[in-house]
Amino acid sequence: MAKHDFSALRAHYPEIIAQMPAVFTSHQFILALAQQYQAEYVRALYAYIDTLHIQTPAPFQFVHAKLSMLLHEFPQLVQLVRDDAPSKDIFGNSNECAEWRKN
Repeated sequence: MAKHDFSALRAHYPEIIAQMPAVFTSHQFILALAQQYQAEYVRALYAYIDTLHIQTPAPFQFVHAKLSMLLHEFPQLVQLVRDDAPSKDIFGNSNECAEWRKN
């Protein structure tokens, strides 16, 4: 059973996608979603506060992976371009993430 129901955040996807440039990364999308819907975003993070990755707390990593995967549920709005686009994560660390194109 999931620790959190992401439907409140998912409901805002069409609105946030509409605000994105023609091509955008998951990191850009998540940042916009988190900025505009802070309470829902924090609730999701809190639900996974004890989630570990390599024995280190990783609520951001888990929640961001889930938020990125939910973009696949909007094929009428976006299509995946690649899953290895260079990007900086929410903490400014160099990383890779998915790149999307609006339809």
